[in-house]
Amino acid sequence: MQINLFQEIKLLGKHSVIYSLGNFLNRSIAFLMLPIYTRFLTPTDYGVKELLGLSVDIIGILLSTAIASAIYRFYFEYESERDRNEVITTAIISVGLFSIIAILLLSLCTKFMAYYILDNSGYYYYFLIAFASMWFNSIIGIGYDYLKANKKSVQFLFVSTCKLFLALSLNIYFVAIIKLGVLGILISNLISSCLIFLILIIPIIQKIGLNFSLSKFKEMLKFGLPLIPSQLGAFVVHLSDRFFIKCYCSIAETGLYSLGYRFGMLPNHFIAQPFNQIWQPRRLELYKQTDSEKMFGRIFTYFLLLMIFAGLSISVLAKDVIKIIAEKSFWSSYQIVPLIAIASIIFNLHYHFNMGIIIQKKTKYLAYINGSNALFVLILNFILIKKYKSYGAAIATIIAFIYKVSLTYYFSNKYYKIYFEFMRIIKILLAALLTYFLTLFLSFDSVYISLIVKSLSLCLFPIILYILKFFSESEKQKISHLVGLKYRFANFK
Repeated sequence: MQINLFQEIKLLGKHSVIYSLGNFLNRSIAFLMLPIYTRFLTPTDYGVKELLGLSVDIIGILLSTAIASAIYRFYFEYESERDRNEVITTAIISVGLFSIIAILLLSLCTKFMAYYILDNSGYYYYFLIAFASMWFNSIIGIGYDYLKANKKSVQFLFVSTCKLFLALSLNIYFVAIIKLGVLGILISNLISSCLIFLILIIPIIQKIGLNFSLSKFKEMLKFGLPLIPSQLGAFVVHLSDRFFIKCYCSIAETGLYSLGYRFGMLPNHFIAQPFNQIWQPRRLELYKQTDSEKMFGRIFTYFLLLMIFAGLSISVLAKDVIKIIAEKSFWSSYQIVPLIAIASIIFNLHYHFNMGIIIQKKTKYLAYINGSNALFVLILNFILIKKYKSYGAAIATIIAFIYKVSLTYYFSNKYYKIYFEFMRIIKILLAALLTYFLTLFLSFDSVYISLIVKSLSLCLFPIILYILKFFSESEKQKISHLVGLKYRFANFK
């Protein structure tokens, strides 16, 4: 059966837009709170929040990755609804039990962790609250996987909307009104996690039951165990730089870097993640069909086009946006945003390049890649951060992601070859570079005028693409058709 490319793009686009909106609601919490964080928290407080969150994330990887990472692969392994439901409930039970046991043991070490990570053993209760939130979030993550696997993007959007309003209102109350600082953020996260657990997980359990399959558990564990060192390696690559900056510089410098990193990763949060939420399970349904290799290559081109435009936009506008929403003590964080945006784009290539590894269940390669990459980035961080501080961290991140993507492509290409459109990719890169360098000459005294003019200058990107003859005739016709429909709709209204 041959794949209809535009039908697939329409399906992916429909769900991706909804997931993107859901992700936007989830991710926008942090950005909507930035004006409050930068007024009621110092850069040091922000650094404490980030270091605490990263430390808990490491523990979450150890506890849930093996099972959670196997859900999509084994959910679509079965045809019957009963077996598919067992995959979900087995994941919920196993992750929930393991996490409770681990948290009880870790609670004995919180003073030690607070002293060495946050430089203050009195913050031990921060970890206790964060551990509780982690437990709920690990189960909630499985609930999200269930919704994505069943293409229930509207329900995903509803839950995300609930999470937004809960988190936003609670954060404002605890941070801005009661002024509890970092503690207020932790308390609001715990309350919102509990409520989302009730809204999402309880109805899912009522619908599909709560059955545990030992055989499925063993299969999922066998598939997922190699991904634990892989995920730990990925964590080291993504986030170890914060700990190096804290060691060589200060917690305040860590906070500034974390803010810039958050902006630079926006293409990942609002383009790549929502797309992958529908694409990761969908591609496993399509790869056996005729011409899937070519279709995957075309979808990669469109994905890269969106990612690069998003990265370009963030790089051009970050300085002005940060000046508007943040206090002056945070302004210098914009300097690393373009480098992190580049790193974000490079990193997300591996989700397309790893197709052969996933199909053949060769997850050991992911462990090799991320393990070696982790060691590589630790060396880079040690050399570069000590000398160049935040710039060194950003450069180390880019080099590490190039290494990861290159190895992923090399190993995966042995098992499944995707036909990438290399000439069109080069045109996208060239258009982005020209647009970015042209915007560097724009300078205004008013930050608002600067933001408006730079936003308009981003229109150069599609114009340059058109001049470079990037668009095919069929794509031009589709774009003209869509523009025509919108024009007629506007006149009708």
